[in-house]
Amino acid sequence: MKSRTYTLLAGSLLATSTLAFAACSSSSGDATTGTTDQVQNALNPITPFECRRAVLECVDTSCQAEIKELLASFPFSARGFRAIASLQQCATTKCSSACTGGLGGATGAGGATGAGGSAGTGGAEPDGGTAAGGAPAGGTTSTGGVPTGGTTSAGGTTATGGTTSAGGTTATGGVTGTGGAETGGAPTGGTTGTGGATSTGVDLSGTWISHVTTAGTLAVPIVGTANANIDIVLRLVVSQTASTLDGKLQICQLKTTTTPNASSLVLTFTPAVLATLVTTASEPAVTAVIGQPVPFPAVTILTGQNAAGTQVDSDNDGNPGDTVPSNIGGLIMLNAYTGLTIKTSLTSTLTDASTLTGTASFSTTGTVFGSDNALLSSGTISVTPSSTAIPFTATKLAGDVACSGVLTRF
Repeated sequence: MKSRTYTLLAGSLLATSTLAFAACSSSSGDATTGTTDQVQNALNPITPFECRRAVLECVDTSCQAEIKELLASFPFSARGFRAIASLQQCATTKCSSACTGGLGGATGAGGATGAGGSAGTGGAEPDGGTAAGGAPAGGTTSTGGVPTGGTTSAGGTTATGGTTSAGGTTATGGVTGTGGAETGGAPTGGTTGTGGATSTGVDLSGTWISHVTTAGTLAVPIVGTANANIDIVLRLVVSQTASTLDGKLQICQLKTTTTPNASSLVLTFTPAVLATLVTTASEPAVTAVIGQPVPFPAVTILTGQNAAGTQVDSDNDGNPGDTVPSNIGGLIMLNAYTGLTIKTSLTSTLTDASTLTGTASFSTTGTVFGSDNALLSSGTISVTPSSTAIPFTATKLAGDVACSGVLTRF
């Protein structure tokens, strides 16, 4: 976004060029009067009213090359803007003694030349020009002015905007001290519109952790469908590069408690099974900004079975699928051999550098491949939250924090 100072400076030059065009195109008066008006109009923004005649006489003697260039240029053209800027720079440097109060009091020599650089696209022309607010080829001299007209000059002291060709340091030239950075650094730096600070966004790298609880239903063989409270702790490990945002999502805790009778069915997801509840995802790199959404793709966790539904011994205990110890009504104990498909999606906003807030969606379906009890030989499983937009808050920890460390925080 262009700064207010940049806009004011550009407006000053545009006004000067408009007046010059009016003087040049007027049908009344002789050529000498038109020439004088065109030069005077170019100097008005930087010349106090009471000494304009003295400055004009000095400029007529000391700035012939700049006057010639101004008269040869077409108003509103890039060349015209540069000519105005060069003439004002010459007047500031060579004729400031013509005024006891100095030049640059109105908009500052730095401010005027800053707009010149803007209209010329800040140095985009390969012939050097005055892209840096009047300094050739990006400028090795300050565009803030180095005004010699005393303490009332708004050009400031030794502006450094002209030398920041790569975005560089904050300029002190111009009216508000940002004129130099706008014209000196922006043409090649590209991101220094607010005084030279390059924004890279918030670094999302680290471990984001969240504790999510919701109501839902649990459907399993033998028991049927029961209401249940679902309790999940998850971690999302993010690594960020210049081109990608890589994430690893792991469920550190998965509990289901039937209601109103907590003993109707108790399922235990062992550490060996929980270690398999993990998946990865990758997104193109983004610039994370506080208050803005942070994208995360919908992901699927497969454990105990593959995408085709074929059993896989993911927990490596020699049994088909994952082994889930189950207690039915406090009377029947068995180990169910299951395969699970867990689908997860997150919609989040970066509320500060270490906090994400948003909603989460979870669903779990599965297959029972058998058990160690003849009562259960096959069937299906489902865990369904009552809402598809469960509120959550995630907090960022430094580094890659394992589930054992995450669980101590809840």
